[in-house]
Amino acid sequence: MIVFITYVFVFVSLTYYNGFFGLFKDEFISRKKHAFLLLTKALAVPVFFLAYAKLYGGIENFDTGKFYHDAVVINTYGKTDFGFFIRLLIGLQNDNPGSSDFNNCLVNTLNWDNGILKDYLYNDNRIVIRVHSLLHFIAFDSYLAHAFFNCFLSFIGIYFLYKTFKEWFVGKEMLVLLILCFWPALWFYTGALLKEGITLFIMGLTLYQLKRFINRENSFKSLAFLPVLIFISFLLKPYILIFASITFTLFFIYSKIKKQETKFLFFIGSFVLLVLIANGASLVLKDKSLLSAAFEQQHKFVGVSKGGVFVSDSIKLIRLTDTLGLEKLANKKDVFTIKKNIPYMYWQRPRLQDTNYVVANKDTATHYKLMYIIQEGNSNVHLSHKNSVYTAASALYYTLFYPSVFNAKSSLQFLASFENIVIIISLFLVCFNLIKSRRDKFLPFVFLFFCLSLCLLIGLTSPNSGAIFRYRSPAIIFLLMAALYSIDFTKQRTRFSD
Repeated sequence: MIVFITYVFVFVSLTYYNGFFGLFKDEFISRKKHAFLLLTKALAVPVFFLAYAKLYGGIENFDTGKFYHDAVVINTYGKTDFGFFIRLLIGLQNDNPGSSDFNNCLVNTLNWDNGILKDYLYNDNRIVIRVHSLLHFIAFDSYLAHAFFNCFLSFIGIYFLYKTFKEWFVGKEMLVLLILCFWPALWFYTGALLKEGITLFIMGLTLYQLKRFINRENSFKSLAFLPVLIFISFLLKPYILIFASITFTLFFIYSKIKKQETKFLFFIGSFVLLVLIANGASLVLKDKSLLSAAFEQQHKFVGVSKGGVFVSDSIKLIRLTDTLGLEKLANKKDVFTIKKNIPYMYWQRPRLQDTNYVVANKDTATHYKLMYIIQEGNSNVHLSHKNSVYTAASALYYTLFYPSVFNAKSSLQFLASFENIVIIISLFLVCFNLIKSRRDKFLPFVFLFFCLSLCLLIGLTSPNSGAIFRYRSPAIIFLLMAALYSIDFTKQRTRFSD
């Protein structure tokens, strides 16, 4: 806690006195306000930690605790085998079972290979682990420090998102920052060692540089940054970051057109063309369409969300329904064999994308290490499969409107139900503006398109209300900004002097 408090004090002080070395510099929002926003945002770190301690007994069995564990494991080799550490940071490690890298280090990790079911996309767990293995040199063995670093990265991303779009929110600048900083789910999850903080950081920088490049504002500098940011976007949550890059590149290009109908037509036409190209590339490179990949991910997510006991011999990852099918080996911690005639499903290297089934086990000699035990999710949702329209509608329903205050079952679901009320109001305001308002409708349309498209994808591939609550948060903020844009009130712009 002392390390966390020290870092918060130093970062907030630097933001207050020099805008964190000039990073947070804005003619409408003072350094004092930026410092206050950062301090208030940093409160998410202890809130998240204490909430998980009270509700779930701690963070150790969740992604955030596993990311921290793996960052510590990898960082240890930065002190004892610096050559391996550098190779791992740039992706030249040997992941094969039996290799020196695997046996000496990677076998001790929890989340390094926990993305094996994501065969269609890169295992982005590794991006988070690599970043935080570096940050661990200055974290002094403090999880809370890691969480704050993630929180600060998200704050930088939020600031650059604000800078990217503030010209469309004249007189509403502070409200935009408040939405981006304190939308409950985004505030909560960026206060932990998770992917959301880094994702916001990359999104904010990428969209800001894309806009500057398209507008020819210091385009040489933007051109130098953009390839790196786009490359990272392909590795880290590309369904959000690459989709955002494409959507808002089209927005920045076509927003210059004066005739509104032409902007809409060009945007929709370009997007349809790009989707067809992406689908063709997917068929050639992955031998499956984008829709097939989404439904395949849905089936895998449902399978894992049902819980179970996961064991591995470094080649197979095996899922059993419970521990009754395991026989513990004496004098060996967390090492088991599988009893005879026990059914299980498994994934095997190198084709980890294929799910295999054994009806009755015959191999009772192989030793397996216990990887983790996952309880069946209490918040799984069941999409309608009557036809494609019903499936899409139910995915959007569960992503945007479920749960309500009447069927919420936990503290987080009650928080989600509050968010859903705000979402309903925002949708009404945006749709009313698109139908009735005489103002330019291109920005709210694109924001709504981005939000609903992402929510549809999240609902289809992650049918669990807990996962949806977390995954949708970077998308929902665009709906809220579209609603803010739709509210037509006059406010005198105030300049804050430092």
